[in-house]
Amino acid sequence: DIAERPGSRNVNGYSRGVDGHRSGFYFHPASDDPGASLPAGVEPEATFYAPNRWPDGPLPELRQRARAVAPFLVEVGRELAVALDRRLSSPTPSPPSSASSSPAPAQIEPGALAALVGEVNSCNHKCRLICYHEYEREEQRTEAKGMWAAPHKDTGLFTVLVPGVFFDSEGERLDACPDPEVGLYVRDRQGAICRIAAPSDAGECLFLQLGEAMQIVSGGFYHATEHCVRGPPRCLAGYTRASLAVFFQPHAHEDLPLPPGTSFQDVASRAHDGMFRMFLLYQPEGARGINFLRFCLREGF
Repeated sequence: DIAERPGSRNVNGYSRGVDGHRSGFYFHPASDDPGASLPAGVEPEATFYAPNRWPDGPLPELRQRARAVAPFLVEVGRELAVALDRRLSSPTPSPPSSASSSPAPAQIEPGALAALVGEVNSCNHKCRLICYHEYEREEQRTEAKGMWAAPHKDTGLFTVLVPGVFFDSEGERLDACPDPEVGLYVRDRQGAICRIAAPSDAGECLFLQLGEAMQIVSGGFYHATEHCVRGPPRCLAGYTRASLAVFFQPHAHEDLPLPPGTSFQDVASRAHDGMFRMFLLYQPEGARGINFLRFCLREGF
């Protein structure tokens, strides 16, 4: 109850059951008052700049531990942004190996992507601790079609994920999930679906997913990662799954710029998602970008 924020969109505080058979706790990676980092004259928009609400009473260590790991994950994301920026601003970038038939992208302005991925103390990035709960009744599992989280795409630029870990009913960490088919799945550009898991000999690692905003900034060269989390094959399976995601995104008042010489119609021609393509085609001809908040609130455009 301490961390819940009734009436806000699902990017603040604690919620359960609003986007799958899971609960989530959002927090800014560095500040308990995210709006304080905005430039002078920019009003904090309630969707993104609600203060962190920590459950310090029941979970006194959560704030400290979250603060310890979040800056590292943000720095990893910033390094990724710089690498993607370098690739996309190069005169002759090669297409991803999984999509060799894709057209070469238009060059972005050097630094355009990295400029949208702020440092930890001045960013609009969101961290989310996620717990995937066991189904209590078979009806719950059937209604969810066996999914802890249904297929979807993230809205922002990209997401850094700490791979999921599993716990038994007593809260003890398991070496692996008892059901090998449970976990994170993604769909590639060719429509193939595969389960994503860290190699057994990889040690500590992170997963990275692209979001829909990246399709705009890259001129349609990169595509958002469609993904889902498959749940247990039965109710009362005796285990839960936990993960930590960091969603990288610009500030609400900033624009997602198109590469020079690229239009929304060009991006639409490279999109695979019909609804997303339709949204792009509805944008004003000659527009050079779109406000990020408007992009996030585009339902029903």
